[in-house]
Amino acid sequence: MMMNEEVKLQKKELRGKLIEKQRNLDAQYRESASKEILEVLKKQKDYLLAGTIFIYVGQETEVNTTLIIQDALAKGKRVLVPKTVSLGHMEACEIDSMEDLSPGIHGILEPKDLAYQMEPGKIDIAFVPCVAFTKDGFRLGYGGGFYDRFLPRGRFKRILVAFSEMEEDVLPHDVFDEKVHGILTEKGYSNLW
Repeated sequence: MMMNEEVKLQKKELRGKLIEKQRNLDAQYRESASKEILEVLKKQKDYLLAGTIFIYVGQETEVNTTLIIQDALAKGKRVLVPKTVSLGHMEACEIDSMEDLSPGIHGILEPKDLAYQMEPGKIDIAFVPCVAFTKDGFRLGYGGGFYDRFLPRGRFKRILVAFSEMEEDVLPHDVFDEKVHGILTEKGYSNLW
């Protein structure tokens, strides 16, 4: 089954506009919202009870997930970070500190190699990035399909991490798009599952 070409085109057009919107968010807002997101997360039962988390390393225009990574490591959680293997394919690899990361294919910090790869079935919570999201759990990603391929591989809780400013009323989606189970922004946490 092919992705609906019309949906693909709608996503591409919208993605460009929304990436620009994300880039134009005030740097101070991004910094304070990232800190607030961590504070909201620290009160969530799912996070507190999770032994193993899977989390991306946010880039400059995204939520600063380094704060979450450092908090999780300090709490003794196992922290897995995406490692790009090939186009649209990533694996989860455990890290012990931020020093275990280096810029990957896309310039995003990721584990240096696959030495500490872990099966998705061992993940308790996966924190998922997006360009934009809807309050019912649909997300617009960056277009590589990495998460739509990775998420179905495990039965973990999927929590989208985003700035509230990136919420949209409606986003184009099709059958391949994986919904999240929770949405975490600086304004709070919404459990959808």
